[in-house]
Amino acid sequence: MSWRSGWALLAALLAGCGPAPEVAPAPEGVPQPESVAVPEAKREPPPAVRLVPVETRPFEEGYEAGYTKGLGAGKVGAKLPPTSAAEEIARAEAGQDAARTERWQRGFVDGYLDGFRKVVTGQK
Repeated sequence: MSWRSGWALLAALLAGCGPAPEVAPAPEGVPQPESVAVPEAKREPPPAVRLVPVETRPFEEGYEAGYTKGLGAGKVGAKLPPTSAAEEIARAEAGQDAARTERWQRGFVDGYLDGFRKVVTGQK
């Protein structure tokens, strides 16, 4: 393709770019669509969503207890225990204490594995 044919192509493309055609006004009695912008007076405030507070204290306490236990149980070069083994330890630690719920146990498992991993790999 030579440069002359390139200019011809550009001229042909630009020839189609003219002003937009005018739109005839709607006949009397035909409702006009509202503009996209909503006037300030019609705007409604966003709905207020009230959330129930989530109690995270049991998880955090379990995590701290598990992390401490995992730091003590971990040995350099040891293999990371499976999650099921950590869950058994969490159930044993929870015992009959009613405050150590399932959330506490999940926190314990996460903390135990993180503490163990920190000792084994030196990372978190």
